Amino acid sequence: MQEPVTIIGAGPAGLTAAIVLRRHGIPVRVHEMSPDVGTRLSGDFQGFENWSSPQQLKDFLKEVGIDPDFLCEPYFSGTVYAPGMAPAVITSRKPIFYLVRRGPMADTLDTRLKEQALALGAELIFNNRVETSAGRVIVGTGPRSADAIASGITFQTCMENTAAVVFDNDFSPKGYAYLLVHEGHGTLATVMYGDFHREAACCEKAVNFFRREIGVAMRNERQFTSYANFFLRDSQVEGNRLYVGESAGFQDFLWGFGMRYAVLSGYLAARSIIDGTDYDSLWKVQLKPMLQTSLVNRFLLELGGNTGYRWLTRKFQGGNPCDFLRRHYNQSFIKNLMLPMARKKFPFSPRFSA
Repeated sequence: MQEPVTIIGAGPAGLTAAIVLRRHGIPVRVHEMSPDVGTRLSGDFQGFENWSSPQQLKDFLKEVGIDPDFLCEPYFSGTVYAPGMAPAVITSRKPIFYLVRRGPMADTLDTRLKEQALALGAELIFNNRVETSAGRVIVGTGPRSADAIASGITFQTCMENTAAVVFDNDFSPKGYAYLLVHEGHGTLATVMYGDFHREAACCEKAVNFFRREIGVAMRNERQFTSYANFFLRDSQVEGNRLYVGESAGFQDFLWGFGMRYAVLSGYLAARSIIDGTDYDSLWKVQLKPMLQTSLVNRFLLELGGNTGYRWLTRKFQGGNPCDFLRRHYNQSFIKNLMLPMARKKFPFSPRFSA
């Protein structure tokens, strides 16, 4: 009997790998230290970005073997607030992002991926920590530290469906705050890339801003905090282990939209096992350019400050935001020249070897 592939961590990256391997008849054993999937999340809404690739998100998910049977609602428009500017209404010909829900609840991305893996015959073992394992191992244990923090609340509301983002270093240092409302449920959070000691005060300022500007009414509020980890390294293979998702540092440095990177890395790790190919070669072709470019984008955003926020807002408002963002997620001669400066600024980005 074929020895099962060991997967450590039942997040989106690990469960994607399990689903892909099971679709090819390879036995899988997933170990998760928590009692269920998504336990560090609180049913909050997140955006599954739809701009870094010309391929639509749902087509991408189906191509890698995932059934998008979870809440996955397209959002074509939203409002952007930037310092010194009137609110800017942004519209797009294709979805800017898909709203998904995270956590152990019934309709979330996490729960449906678990159910798909189980239906295909994957073995999931909860409340179990694996330190060492023989044979092939995929590691998707999530972030190791906090380079960005999202502090916010989930709530119920009578508001209509809404998407809004605000750039203001006063309550989202080097980041942004957002409001997402869908069918009577909402998430409001500030995403911070610095001054983490101001977390509570910044979240309160964000809540007050959206109450004042939009009139958001909330009930049954629940606080949450999550974090993201970014780093770059030469190899994601250590002995018999392949690292995926945020345990590999695969995260969008600019905005923190990491779900697409997680799913893609889980798929690539599984394909490397199925096809007997080199995992490092796969992720360096499909993920490394986006990671490096998003690092430069983060460098430029912080360098630009409020002037950069206003420039971005005008660009979003003046054309198709998905096309604009996709262009800026592709490598260019200028951004390649700026990469060493971006690496020097951020301590979480060790050099890639040639």
